[in-house]
Amino acid sequence: MKTQLKIFALFTLLLLYSCKENSDKVSKSNDADNEFLKTLVERQIGKSNYYISLPKDYVIEETNGEDFSVYHFYPADSTKKTDFSGGFYFGNHPSQFPPDSKSCTTENKKNRILGQDSNWTVYNCDGNYSVQTIIDSKSGENWNELLHIFGNTKSNKNLNNMLLIFSTMKKN
Repeated sequence: MKTQLKIFALFTLLLLYSCKENSDKVSKSNDADNEFLKTLVERQIGKSNYYISLPKDYVIEETNGEDFSVYHFYPADSTKKTDFSGGFYFGNHPSQFPPDSKSCTTENKKNRILGQDSNWTVYNCDGNYSVQTIIDSKSGENWNELLHIFGNTKSNKNLNNMLLIFSTMKKN
């Protein structure tokens, strides 16, 4: 009985230590996320009712088609090393981009955007990451019922930052 009690006590201590260690990791991650989010500036996406928070030195460029709009964001200074870039397609006929090559690995991630859960496809092509999802735009307009959101980066950290940026998107 004493042996069983000692084993139970040891198991309980290990479990508590493991929970605290994981909690500390999540807390540090959340702190880093919050610090990154504080550096972003909210911007209107073109003349739409959509807004997103981007680094202060990024710009949004608009391209309009007959029945769609595409917006790209990237650093305003073209000589600056790009941490990440991305964009949005508003329209009714989006299509996912294929990976750059057959050697790319594919992963799925979950992230919230516009108040809805979204499944993201992530391609890792030798350390070059691309991410994308297609969701309901919630526009209420006939010409842009869907939203294709996409981005590119060269590190896992910036991939997570880009997903954070996309999670700031909102419709007013």
